[in-house]
Amino acid sequence: MLEKVVILLQNMEERQQHLEKLLNQKTMTPAELVPLNHHFTRNFLPNDSAAVQKNLMATWVLEHSTCIGHKQLMESGFRVFSQNDEDGILLRIFSHIGQGSRFAIEIGSNCNGSDVGIPENVSTNLIINHGWHGVIMELDPEECSRMRYFFARDHSTRHFHWKRGDENTYFSPIIVEARVSPENIDDLLTGSNCIHEPDLMVIDIDGNDYAVMQGMTAIKPRVVVVEFEKRFRDRHTVIQSNREDFSRHWEQSGTASLPAWEKLMKQKGYTLCAINSSGFNAFFVRSDVAEGRISPLTVAEAFDTHPNLAHLEENFWLVPDDTWHTV
Repeated sequence: MLEKVVILLQNMEERQQHLEKLLNQKTMTPAELVPLNHHFTRNFLPNDSAAVQKNLMATWVLEHSTCIGHKQLMESGFRVFSQNDEDGILLRIFSHIGQGSRFAIEIGSNCNGSDVGIPENVSTNLIINHGWHGVIMELDPEECSRMRYFFARDHSTRHFHWKRGDENTYFSPIIVEARVSPENIDDLLTGSNCIHEPDLMVIDIDGNDYAVMQGMTAIKPRVVVVEFEKRFRDRHTVIQSNREDFSRHWEQSGTASLPAWEKLMKQKGYTLCAINSSGFNAFFVRSDVAEGRISPLTVAEAFDTHPNLAHLEENFWLVPDDTWHTV
């Protein structure tokens, strides 16, 4: 055991030296960056993050008989692959409602936030560290290629990819290169062999998110995560149909306000249960699944009890311009 520890420390020192050398250079090529990605490097503790997460989930399972609320969910948030704290919130939710199909669907994903090609999205942690299957849909062919490269080499998913001659086969997760619209969403879901009741669906395409969710009928996810525009607070039930026409005078975080999402999702049989600490994403749980497990959250309460948003000055909140319309 001591010998393994010595070897590990030596590897860490070499890795640090390599990193410092690269950082001292003016530019780093993709080939030089790849060795920094620990997901492609074996060591004698390859699943340390997964082990910590599963131990944490085991403690949450002990509360299975109680009904938890949005404060507990937000306090459980942390980041592994997600942009913010969505990974932790989702693990807390699934610890409480249970994991069913362990199937995730994510519409809109990329590696833009990573210098070493790691998908920065909501489903990656579940796929890598918890053995989930899934479908990721993305318009950009370069981003699809980067995601395939990552999942084909990470030690948790590389076994589900192989090369036959000149053809690469990827079957877990499935990466679908497509422009998702309200008109084709059901066809894309059924054509990608998505199951009728996936555990999770995430929509973040920076455009027609609301209309895509509105037009979807092919599946009934147990949990849905969507991005909303927080600067309308709980005051405006509005959506933006054409984001390209929007003259951006603030850093926009979505094309639908939280009241608009809550109205649509309630019609579809979902309950608002939480928003994350950054105020970008909302978590909806199917009402039959949430009942007796997770308390419903009102839109007003989401803002009034938020540790950050509840204390902002009035000039932070905005009135929608003519690119938005009421729903």
